[in-house]
Amino acid sequence: MKKIDLASKIIFFVLVFCLLLNLPLQPQIRKYQVIVPKVNLHLEPNENSPVVISVPVGEILAQASAVRFKRDWIFVYYQFPEKGKTLAGYVKEPMLRKLFPEVNSVLISSGEADYQPKELDVNQGYQPVIIWGASQDKLIETEGRPLAQEKSGETEVYQYRRQIMNKQVLIEYIFWRHELISARFHLLDNYTDNNYYISDYLKLKNYLETRLGQPVNDRVVWFDSTYQTKNEYWGKALGAGQLEFRSSWDIGDTKLDLILTGSDNRVAFVAECLGKKYKSSFSN
Repeated sequence: MKKIDLASKIIFFVLVFCLLLNLPLQPQIRKYQVIVPKVNLHLEPNENSPVVISVPVGEILAQASAVRFKRDWIFVYYQFPEKGKTLAGYVKEPMLRKLFPEVNSVLISSGEADYQPKELDVNQGYQPVIIWGASQDKLIETEGRPLAQEKSGETEVYQYRRQIMNKQVLIEYIFWRHELISARFHLLDNYTDNNYYISDYLKLKNYLETRLGQPVNDRVVWFDSTYQTKNEYWGKALGAGQLEFRSSWDIGDTKLDLILTGSDNRVAFVAECLGKKYKSSFSN
């Protein structure tokens, strides 16, 4: 047992050292969002291990190693842009959700040749039919059969592909104990210039402000200020994981989050509607 503990500590410090040197740890960095009231980042993949930091719900973590520990523990880091430092530790993956979903090939293949994404058109307003607590059968009545579905414990995800506001979108309806608790919207269109993602985000954010008022939380976060004063390079900073945009609104019984983040020149543009009464009820 001591040998295992020692090995975990060695791996931990090697990974932290690589982070401080900005060395690549894996070809594709995954980003996760905390979906429980808070998660603890531990020194070792063990709940009894010392806590490095507690991270609140909604914050974003980046996976620092592709290696899994004890099946569902992953090594992540959390950046403090205000304090200019990075902390790392182990966390249980079920307490997080991926910001880059593993999309079924059926959902991303439209049978068409590659095309230039169309301009976001907010005049094509979209009002999703969402009834918190509804069953899977009720969803199928309104949306039809899903193109793909996943199940993990008490959580089930139904995936659909739709065109919304002129954009190709993956919709994920999340059920917990057979009740609809959340709906996530992932942009599927790919831009060659990441600045277009920022343009779409700002356009959609402005549209939501005219309909819902000012967001209760509105953040533009710079993890590296190299390009902060050079607007033409903001897309580059976004793809490199140096820049992140986040806004959220409270609408009756619903919380709406808008997130734009990236890593390794991949960009995740996600909107999520969450039933407030389910905010701390599940961990998938």
